Amino acid sequence: MAPCCFPVSTRDCAELGDGPAGLIADRVLACDVADYVCFRAVCRSWRRCSADPRAHGGLDRRFHPRRWLMLREELAVPDRRSFLNTSTGDCVQVDIPELRDHLLLAVTPEGLLVLVHKPQRATVRLLNPLTRHLIELPPLTTLLPPKDHGKLSEDNLYFDGEFKAWGSGVATDDSMVVLCFSKLRMIGIAKPGHDSWNLLEYRGDGMTTAPLMFASRFYCVNLSGVMVLDLGADQPPQLKVAAELNMLISPISDSMHLVDNCGELMLVHRRCGHLLNTGFKSGRLCDAYRVDLDSGTLFPVDDLGGSAVFAGFHCTFSVPLEVFPSGTMSADTIYFSFDIRETSIFKARAYNLRDGGIQLSWNLVPQPHTLVDCLSLSNTVEERIDSTSIHTSGLWWRGV
Repeated sequence: MAPCCFPVSTRDCAELGDGPAGLIADRVLACDVADYVCFRAVCRSWRRCSADPRAHGGLDRRFHPRRWLMLREELAVPDRRSFLNTSTGDCVQVDIPELRDHLLLAVTPEGLLVLVHKPQRATVRLLNPLTRHLIELPPLTTLLPPKDHGKLSEDNLYFDGEFKAWGSGVATDDSMVVLCFSKLRMIGIAKPGHDSWNLLEYRGDGMTTAPLMFASRFYCVNLSGVMVLDLGADQPPQLKVAAELNMLISPISDSMHLVDNCGELMLVHRRCGHLLNTGFKSGRLCDAYRVDLDSGTLFPVDDLGGSAVFAGFHCTFSVPLEVFPSGTMSADTIYFSFDIRETSIFKARAYNLRDGGIQLSWNLVPQPHTLVDCLSLSNTVEERIDSTSIHTSGLWWRGV
C-alpha cells in the first residue's frame, strides 16, 4: 500500500498507552480501513491494542474498504492496482498477487474483489485488497448443470462477458454473499463454508440492466419494476417488486441503471431521443428517478444532488464533487463508460440532466489523463478497449 500515514518514532509508540491508542484505533477504523491498516503497521504496541482484521470474519463490515474504487489501468507492476477513495479523493496503489492466477469478476460495493481461479475457472473467492483477508466460496460448478460446465473452460471465448459478476455483494445479515451474473440472469446465494450455491434465475425481459447491491440488498430491473431480492428465513429466495415503473420502455433499445447516489437509490433510464447539439437526429437520452422504497414509487428528478454518475452496462456509481479539484467533473451529469454505444458512434461522453446537453469527445481510444477518463474506464466491462494502449502517467489529482 501507500506509505504509512502515521510516521512516528518508537519512543512515541511507547509513550502512548494501550487505552488511548485503542481509542484512536477505533476512531481511525470508523473513518477508513486503509488508515487503520497504516495505524497497525506503525509498531507492535499499536497492533496489540487494535483488532486484527484477519482474526475476524471476512464479511465483517468494519474492515471493508467501502469507499475505495479500483481503477483499471496499466501499471509498471502487473499485479498492482490503483484504488481511489471517492469520499476523500485519496489514491493508493496495492499489490494483489492473487491476480497472477485469478480472474477478476467484479468489485462489490463493500470494496471486496470477486475472484475465480484461472485453471479450473470454478473456485470463487472474495478478497479484501487492503486487509488481505481471503474468503472461500462454493465453486461455480454448483450453479450450472453438468451440461454447461464447459462454459467455465479456458476455451470458452465468452467467459469474460457471461460471468462478470457486477451486482454481487454481502447480504443484510453480514453472513451471506449474493453472486450475480446479470448477463445470464442468474443469482447465487451462499454463506462462506457452504458446499454449493442456492440458485435463483430471473427474467430480464430483453432489457440491458445494471443491477445493484444497495443497503445490503440486491436490486435489479425488469418490466415488472425495480425488483428486490427477498431472503426471508422461512421461504426460498425470491424477487419481489420494490417499485413499479411509471415510464414507457423499449426493452430492446433502452437500458436501466440502478445507482447508489450518496445513500439514495436512483434509477437512470437510458432511452432513444433527439440529441440537441451533436448533429445527429437521434441518439440516447437519460432520465433519472428517485426510488422511494417506502411508497414503491419512482419520482422523476432533474438533478443528481450535485453529484456525478458514471453509468456502465454492468455497474453504475456516483461520485461527490466536493472532494475533487474544481473543474474535473460537472455536477448533475451522467458520464458513459467506454463500452456504451454513444461514445463510439456519437462521440457522446456525458449527458447533463439539468439542460439536456451532450458533452462530446472525438478521442476514439480512451486516454485516461483525466479523472473522468479513469472513472469511465473503471466500469467499462466489454472487451472492446485495447487496454495495452492505456496509461495514467498524466494523472494529477490529489493522492497520485
